[in-house]
Amino acid sequence: MRLLTVVLIASGLAGNVGCRKQESGETTGPAARDEVLVRYHFVGTTSLTDNTNASRFRELWNLPETRRLVEQTLQKLAHAPRTLYGDSVTPAQDERGAALLRPMLDDLPLHESFVQVRGSADKTAEWTLLVKLPADRLKLWRANLRELMQVWQLGKAATNMVEGFAAWEVERTDAPALVRCVEAGPWLALGVGQRAMTAVDEALRRIKSGGRPIAVASNYWLEAELNLPRLGAVLDFPPTIQWPRAKCTVTGSGENLRSKARLIFPANVTGPLEPWQIPTNIINDPLISFTAVRGISPWLKECAMLRQLGLNPAPNELFFWAQGQLTFQSYLAFPLKQAASQLERAANRAPSLLGTNWHDRGMGHIGWRTNTHEMVWTLPYINPFLKPTDYQGTEFVFGGLFPPSPLTNPPPGELLSELATEPKLVYYDWEITQARLTSWRIMAQLFAMLADKPQLTTNTASLAWMMAVESKLGNTITEVTAESPVEWSVARKSHLGFTAVELVALTRWLESIAFPKLSFELPADRTPRPASKSPPPAANAPTQPAPRPPGP
Repeated sequence: MRLLTVVLIASGLAGNVGCRKQESGETTGPAARDEVLVRYHFVGTTSLTDNTNASRFRELWNLPETRRLVEQTLQKLAHAPRTLYGDSVTPAQDERGAALLRPMLDDLPLHESFVQVRGSADKTAEWTLLVKLPADRLKLWRANLRELMQVWQLGKAATNMVEGFAAWEVERTDAPALVRCVEAGPWLALGVGQRAMTAVDEALRRIKSGGRPIAVASNYWLEAELNLPRLGAVLDFPPTIQWPRAKCTVTGSGENLRSKARLIFPANVTGPLEPWQIPTNIINDPLISFTAVRGISPWLKECAMLRQLGLNPAPNELFFWAQGQLTFQSYLAFPLKQAASQLERAANRAPSLLGTNWHDRGMGHIGWRTNTHEMVWTLPYINPFLKPTDYQGTEFVFGGLFPPSPLTNPPPGELLSELATEPKLVYYDWEITQARLTSWRIMAQLFAMLADKPQLTTNTASLAWMMAVESKLGNTITEVTAESPVEWSVARKSHLGFTAVELVALTRWLESIAFPKLSFELPADRTPRPASKSPPPAANAPTQPAPRPPGP
């Protein structure tokens, strides 16, 4: 099964789909066997050399801090079989396998590639990897993959011909029953699965007739498709979330990346799209981010924390924003009937949500302040609070991590007008990513310290990278519209393709001890100092908002 890791690494996924036993209740009929679980097509950076779009991304990609982070990530991926399969991969197999995998991993960002996993989410899935390579690299891949068969003791490779192209195969009694590697002109085709290699054979026939296994990308640089409802059971995604089928594309436009996605959910996820009730009396400039979301009551009804706190009914609208004076000025608001009484009851229940570790360290103090009518959590450096407020006769809950500045500047009219122009809009997010990355980077370190978790240290590649890129990032805008109760369309304009909080999560994942598994646990030797002895994080987020461009 270790060869599946080659395809899995190549596709950039973290997990071991295809290496677990079939889950009870999974479909195993013809539809499941033909179902696409994962598919992606990337044009390769070599073909984009003369393309002037996404100029900021190119600038950031060429930073020495980016190269260091990429180098570290590829090296960790080369050792992923040991990480994923533990002692079943010996130290000797790990070292030699990594030496063979690493040059192939170096090639993948450069050259056009296609990955597909098709079939039921068990050992019978058919894995396909296609890579277009120069002659010298094709020779290296052929030799390295063949040696990996021996290093991982998967079986002896036998040379043959497939659709008129030179190939070698390894047949096995265990699943996967067949490993096939074919050279078809400049293309290398690798298939892993059962006896029938349908996708590989289809690709070879297309190469023979037209010179290519897939159509030329005409309007994207990267196209990806994920069957998250099927993958969720295998990768242990939270079952309370309605995971969608997702298809997305990324391309360059000017100095930005343009990302588009279509999400199809297995059941209705969009609640009523009632008119926006934006509490402009508490949302004040200068803003460095603003998020509005509505139609989310079906999601929040399943939120365990809301149920435990007894906040009913689940809100159908949420607003998040951040100010630029201090790092921790991040806030939220949502409508809630009888907000004061519900919050007071929630304050009595909230301490039970915390584990004994929080209470033992003296950080479990959550209560209700009768003089200020607010629920507060006593923590070092920040002052989380929730309190009732109202806007034009509607009761709201207003909360944040730090007391707001005494400002009366209303939010920019052009920002709020973005919400009024699209009647099907369910989510709108604007941020100055430079300022928000500074804030989230510092807040993530503080949250880790408060939770008694390791932090990123100054010598980690991820922290150095974030500090190098954040001053070069502009605005990121994301819009989500509900095409139907089960279908959403997503559009994003950005410099790196991610929001600030996504970049922080991404870098922590890349530094995690379990990477490429989905984990955020850092090495134990980075254990933070006790909160009471730690100096306060810096609070110096930029204060001047950048110009706000129109939506994507």
